[in-house]
Amino acid sequence: EKMNDPSLEVDEITPMSKRNISIFQAYKHNVRQGVFPPVQIIHAEDMGFSVKALAAMPKHTIIGEYLGEVVTAEQSSQSNSDSLMVLLDTGDPETSLIIDPTRVGNIARFLSGINNRSLMSKRKANVRTRRFFMNGRIHVCLFTARRVDAGEILTYDYNAGNEGKDVSQWARSGFYDTSNFF
Repeated sequence: EKMNDPSLEVDEITPMSKRNISIFQAYKHNVRQGVFPPVQIIHAEDMGFSVKALAAMPKHTIIGEYLGEVVTAEQSSQSNSDSLMVLLDTGDPETSLIIDPTRVGNIARFLSGINNRSLMSKRKANVRTRRFFMNGRIHVCLFTARRVDAGEILTYDYNAGNEGKDVSQWARSGFYDTSNFF
């Protein structure tokens, strides 16, 4: 917990506005009260687990906070998870932090990834992520990137921010850099 220090981040994490922090705090309060976004985890034989919208949601609807066990990038190399997310990039695998939802997580780990080598596939992504700090800690929020209709599968680019990077840069960022979202 004390390693999650925004001042150690190698990339700039733009602060969120007071209004957006307030919205995120209201979201967290609603979740504690049992009020969740209108989404459902589903399973299909050909696609595995994914998340479906149960109702239409406007652009910028919060889907959730990416949660899981927080480990160092070095420790994450021993994980079999395909759902790792960078929390903090210090430039050092011993102090950079990764969210690993393998043992502990939430609905966010079931969002489907897109083929980010295809422009058409990238255009289909309907969820984005944003890393931000609140109360001295970094968080990762997932939200709709456009209006999402009821019945749509929620998808996002797990590798966003890594285009044009070489293998060593990808490895340093843990493959799941979300720093480039607005």
